[in-house]
Amino acid sequence: MTEPLIEARRARAAQAELAAQDAPPISFAIPDPLHLCVYTTVSLLAWIFSPALVAALFAFLGLNAYARAWRAGLRRSDCILRDPRLVMLYLGLIGLSGLGWTAWRLADWIHSVSW
Repeated sequence: MTEPLIEARRARAAQAELAAQDAPPISFAIPDPLHLCVYTTVSLLAWIFSPALVAALFAFLGLNAYARAWRAGLRRSDCILRDPRLVMLYLGLIGLSGLGWTAWRLADWIHSVSW
């Protein structure tokens, strides 16, 4: 072995030793209960506004996300419906139903108000 090769191996070993000293200790990830915060926020929005309107809003947001994922190549979903096209149909129906219900209730309220 040549002297430059021996020096390079020593330098590499010294670098590895320094990198091992600077490495953070291995820790296990703590699961983030973010989904509970999301559910609480959705419940709060539904309480403040209208449950049907909030359901429609989130359905259309989900529909948009699934449509983008479908265009990007998603062909199987983790949703119980499995097929993203069925999920999009479900979300679209919920969204339209929510908007229809809100419009009907709003029209009923406007009709009941005496001018």
